[in-house]
Amino acid sequence: MPPPMTRTDRLLPSPGLTWVIVVALLVVLATLLFTSVRQESQVFDEATHLFAGLEYWKHGDFGRNPEHPPLAKLIASAPVLNMGQKEPDPIPIPFFKPQDLINGEQQLYSGDADAILIRARMSIALFSLLLALLVFFAGREMFGDLAAIFALGLFVFEPVLLANGALITTDVPLACMFFASVYSFYRYVKRPTPARLGLCALATGLAIVTKHSGILVLPILFLLSLIEMFSTCDLLPAQRERRHRLLQLTVALGTILLVTYAIIWTIYGFRFAARPGGSQIVPPLAFYANGMTHALQRNLILFFARHHILPEAYLYGWVDILIIPSQRPAFVLGRHFASGQWFFFPAVFLIKSTLALLVLLVAAPFARTSGRRREFLFMTVPAAFFMLTAIFSMLNMGVRHLMPIFPFCIVIAGAVAASIASRSMIGRVAIAALLLFDVISSLHAFPDFLAYSNEIAGGPSRTYRLVTDADDDWGQGLKWTRRYLDEHPASDCWIVYDNPYVDPAYYGIPCKRLMTGFSHAVGVPSPSISPVLSGTFFLSSAQVEGHLWGPDSLNPYETFRQRKPDDEIEGITLVYRGTFDVPLLAAQTDDSQANVMLAQHRVPEALALAQRAAQEAPDSAEVNHVLGQVLLASGRTEEAKQAAANAVRLARANHPEYQKDLLK
Repeated sequence: MPPPMTRTDRLLPSPGLTWVIVVALLVVLATLLFTSVRQESQVFDEATHLFAGLEYWKHGDFGRNPEHPPLAKLIASAPVLNMGQKEPDPIPIPFFKPQDLINGEQQLYSGDADAILIRARMSIALFSLLLALLVFFAGREMFGDLAAIFALGLFVFEPVLLANGALITTDVPLACMFFASVYSFYRYVKRPTPARLGLCALATGLAIVTKHSGILVLPILFLLSLIEMFSTCDLLPAQRERRHRLLQLTVALGTILLVTYAIIWTIYGFRFAARPGGSQIVPPLAFYANGMTHALQRNLILFFARHHILPEAYLYGWVDILIIPSQRPAFVLGRHFASGQWFFFPAVFLIKSTLALLVLLVAAPFARTSGRRREFLFMTVPAAFFMLTAIFSMLNMGVRHLMPIFPFCIVIAGAVAASIASRSMIGRVAIAALLLFDVISSLHAFPDFLAYSNEIAGGPSRTYRLVTDADDDWGQGLKWTRRYLDEHPASDCWIVYDNPYVDPAYYGIPCKRLMTGFSHAVGVPSPSISPVLSGTFFLSSAQVEGHLWGPDSLNPYETFRQRKPDDEIEGITLVYRGTFDVPLLAAQTDDSQANVMLAQHRVPEALALAQRAAQEAPDSAEVNHVLGQVLLASGRTEEAKQAAANAVRLARANHPEYQKDLLK
């Protein structure tokens, strides 16, 4: 006789209906990805990644965008190889990052940018669909069909995944390969076969050539091997069998390492040099590595370079990653920090995840999932390890950098939901209500899933008050701004769009541009403006909150931040109407022009601009610093010393942690 049906069995749909549900959810996922992303202008990193992928295909030039390995960029750019983009001219800037950024924008907008973006984005969306299937299969194998269906449903409506699932970045591709590696290793330890080991080794290698943080899969697999060995040791009756198991896992890890090493060299064309034909990345690797704060890390990378142990472009990426935490400020929970904070990633995870996912994760320790210890360990250990590594990295750059933990959390949440639903009618009603709330919460953010935050955090319209950049306004709003202008014409308007190399006029936006924090940080000049401006202002919420500018008096948009906007566009572009005093912004733009004049040896013109800037914002340390430099170039040494002393005094008195360069 067949075994009696359990409560969970009674809740399960038939096998045929199960696959109907799976296919329907995948169609919903694909539809949401396509319909949302086609409404978005390009986000900050996309053009650079796309340009790099095209350079890899056409010229084998891995010196383009070496911050990330090539796999995702190759896949995104493959379908747009012959779409008529013009090859951009080289830019005489002695740093590869602005070179790639500018060239990427030039190439994208030399063709039909919308058509190029949607085709490349749909290539990346394939990773989202594959990851969704992997989540379903993992949930099914580990916790049963009901858990798998719940997990797939949670995945399809998780805003973080919808926001990034079709963008031309490395985040979702990494999550896909990362999860595939751990899941295939789970299948291998359950039933070791060469095919299962081969799949795990392939997935691990692909994770590592997708994004540098993919390297974390190696210590995770090692840790899971240790756990597997110790947890099964008592179950193996003979010492010989225990030794065999240890040898088996050791050989498996060794095989994974060897295959991964081969894949790294394969993806870079078995060539050490990043660029072909003897060309060099500027600056050279050894010079760039001098910016690293840890001597051991620097020496190890340079050792690998000298002995050609790893490709040069891959090593450049590691230098870039290890430099960023010491240079990048953070904005989280509505506060500015001059450097990375340990609580950044836990905070953004709690803000950006749906309440349904968080509630189910909190309930996980109380779920009745007896006999699934191995399965829970294979899902919790990778997520916990990745989160802890992110915390200690101080790389405070958005929830997208936590993408690999989401599929693990979702599988756990699906198992918890199935356990609760199988206990009683009350449990089923509670889970149904929670999942319905999850769907409504997610769709409420459509089409701008990037700006999502959960209800406790205030919802999408309040996200920018807590987090910014890739967690809210990442440059995706130009099409929505154009639509708003169609409905609310403004003859005299101003716009702040984060990327200075993208012209809003391409999208039919006639507004005059204002300086951004990024423009200011990298020295992109902006046209001089009056210290009093009138009209309609379309301001990026990131700029209003002071992203890359700093807090209060350092933020030239502080006067806007202190006033409630007249309107909002998708929660990321703030609309203000009226007349506003912006003396610091006027001074910053004058200084940007003064620096250009100084570089062109037009000293009198530079001096006139720097002096006007000092009159507009006399209490700005940076403005006084620029004045001192121009006075020195003019031969007015004593006045230059006085301006420099004023700059130091003001920097010490006003957020010195943000003005360290002026105190050296």
